[in-house]
Amino acid sequence: MATQTSNTLSLIHPSNHSDFVHDIAFDHYGRRIATCSGDRTIRVWDLVDGVTEQPPNNNDSETEGGSGPAQRWALKSNGCEFQAHRGSISRLSWAHPEFGQLLVTCGSSDHSATIWEERETTAQPAAFDQSDNNNLSNNNMSANMSNDKANTMRWVAKAQLTDARKAVTCAEFAPRHLGLRIATGSADGFVRIYEAIDVMNLNHWPMNTSIEVESSSNTSESTTHTQHGHSSSSLQKHTDLSSVLSSSQSLGVTALSWCNSRFEPATLVVGGHSGNVTVYRYSESSRAWSVSVKLPRHRSATLDVSWAPNVGRSFHLLASCGKDGRLTVHKLKRGNGNGSNNGKPPQRTLALESSNDLDTDGFRVWRVEWNITGTVLASSGDGGKVQLWKSDFCDRWKCVSDVQGDFSHLNQAREQ
Repeated sequence: MATQTSNTLSLIHPSNHSDFVHDIAFDHYGRRIATCSGDRTIRVWDLVDGVTEQPPNNNDSETEGGSGPAQRWALKSNGCEFQAHRGSISRLSWAHPEFGQLLVTCGSSDHSATIWEERETTAQPAAFDQSDNNNLSNNNMSANMSNDKANTMRWVAKAQLTDARKAVTCAEFAPRHLGLRIATGSADGFVRIYEAIDVMNLNHWPMNTSIEVESSSNTSESTTHTQHGHSSSSLQKHTDLSSVLSSSQSLGVTALSWCNSRFEPATLVVGGHSGNVTVYRYSESSRAWSVSVKLPRHRSATLDVSWAPNVGRSFHLLASCGKDGRLTVHKLKRGNGNGSNNGKPPQRTLALESSNDLDTDGFRVWRVEWNITGTVLASSGDGGKVQLWKSDFCDRWKCVSDVQGDFSHLNQAREQ
């Protein structure tokens, strides 16, 4: 299966950030994008249909060719651009839309994760000046007032999670069936899980779980803590993330990802600075989190992990990439454990079936992500392109496409 270079139209879109973009996340429907950067700001973009007006200072943001209405990504209001932390922002994540328009972001210097909600503020549309009525039609007046009303949407900070002793490096909302939960990983080596008990009160997020994943001795043993009667198991503003990972500072937990299968108990895969990749699972019988599977470790820091959506498969797929240059796909088989003594149904178990290293042509992979069906893996890194991977019927993973933007016209503009 030969590698193919994508010839599809590239949409070059300015980020409007003044520093490197650290993370990009689509919402549940794929109609909104949130970006975070080292400039301490968040930007939320909406896909706008039927736009005929070119965006300011950018002639390439609108798609060309083809039939149907034009589309472009736009900041629909001033409230979609805001400062979220005092330092560099490393990760962000959307909640399921059932809970509203929610984002969680994690920062560095403030050692915290923040939950944001998009709400309509109490600001009223600007008053219409009757003196200018001679030059404006009623349609224009209605359009202006509609635009003013749309600009009242703002992102409001609802809560700040400040239990970490060092920088919070990753954060992700749990799948919908697990409720409104957030898992955070921090440079102190802990994964902390928070839950909004009352989804109508987003100001209260008690921590009910704390798992020590990375200790000072670089071991993968986890320690379970108890808080409030429940069993509970930083990036500074650098312009080059590799300088952080190569420094002597311990980054502790570097990445995490939830299992979104409705037929599994709450399960997480966690990567650490020591190269460990470990699956943790919550047990209803013991009411605690414990290590379920230890995956083959990377020889250096784990950069990212991603759990593939499970759509009718009898096994699970996970991807991990490390600073050692390896991109690995892990296959976990599902099974039934032994029945408990209290007569409850047996706890499902996971076991490692295989781990396949993918050929990345010597380029280091920094981020990995699955498509919605868990059949295509996307990776990005030092090669300056996004590679798409699929497996054949023999479980051999091949790169089926390279996605690379065409920046030739931008280079020509700089030369002129």
